[in-house]
Amino acid sequence: MATSASARLQEPRPPASDGMNAADGPDGRSRFVRNAWYIAAWADDVTRSAPLGRTLLNEPLVLWRTEDGIPVALEDRCCHRHVPLSLGRITGRTLQCGYHGLEFDATGQCVKIPGQARIPPGAHVPAFPAVERHRWIWVWMGDPGRADPGQIPDYRWLDSPDWTAPVGEFHLKAHYQLLVDNLLDFSHLQFVHRRTIGTDAIADIPSSTERCENRLEITRWIMDSPPPPLFDRAYGGFGGNVDRWMNCSYTAPSSVTFDIGCALAGTGAPEGDRSQGIEIRSLHGITPETDRTTLYFWGYARNFRLDDDALTELLAKGASATFAEDVEVLAEQQAMLDRSGRTGFVDIGGDSAGLLARRLVAAQLAAETGAC
Repeated sequence: MATSASARLQEPRPPASDGMNAADGPDGRSRFVRNAWYIAAWADDVTRSAPLGRTLLNEPLVLWRTEDGIPVALEDRCCHRHVPLSLGRITGRTLQCGYHGLEFDATGQCVKIPGQARIPPGAHVPAFPAVERHRWIWVWMGDPGRADPGQIPDYRWLDSPDWTAPVGEFHLKAHYQLLVDNLLDFSHLQFVHRRTIGTDAIADIPSSTERCENRLEITRWIMDSPPPPLFDRAYGGFGGNVDRWMNCSYTAPSSVTFDIGCALAGTGAPEGDRSQGIEIRSLHGITPETDRTTLYFWGYARNFRLDDDALTELLAKGASATFAEDVEVLAEQQAMLDRSGRTGFVDIGGDSAGLLARRLVAAQLAAETGAC
């Protein structure tokens, strides 16, 4: 990984703030990166029996599967009278509008109209590339010619036989960048998540951030400190202090994964020996729904005690409770921003990674629009 001296930050000084939302357009509406893969739904929620309506990037989509099980994403708007196609039904290889019975294939082309043989020119709806991977349905909202499945972010821990993962989903009433800010800011753990994964002194420990193309890699070690409550229960009681790691990988515009865990202090975890502890992958898929709402998918994967259902339940409840604390805070933050009409923030050192993430998104938007 090539890293310039200016891209690596120790005890970071934050870049100048770009305002509340670095991706706001001149009309106040959010401009979203379109040439990217976004999670639209859990794969199990997209079936051959009934269509599923979703909104991504302010656009209505309908998700369904053909009789071959292939996932399809179309604009959720019949070209005839603009009734949502998600109110219709799946007829095998087509999706039938529930208003007048027009049928559309996986490309969005109308292939049948009850009562007439001729299909009018323009009788089609936009189709979006859709791929099933890592237990999710991913949709590409931009130029279809650039939709490379190889660019789908890596969440392999969700479907690896060597890991097990409780999963969940939140409907967040806040702009997606506020959630990215939150996840890349480790210092809030000490205060928002004291009951679950927070411990004293997190905010006082510096992190290291590396930038590589459209990614950020953030690391933080908390040495010889009390274990967080949830991890202590998962291990079965450490009986002493631990060395704790908190490594985060962000891929613009909205993919965040964590390599987190802790091991008994002094047993070699910083050198790579994690045998005297536990490691977890905390996985966060973030999809802008509208200017002020977000689809928030999560998984909490572990590679130990895979068949322990009680532990799975413990970690599922703990993770869900932890993330729910963020969801509550961010909804209140968004509500206050909306009431006050203010867009600027006062930035501190802990905001550096989030501000760098916003700059990565701004660069992606500039590349799409041809802006300098």
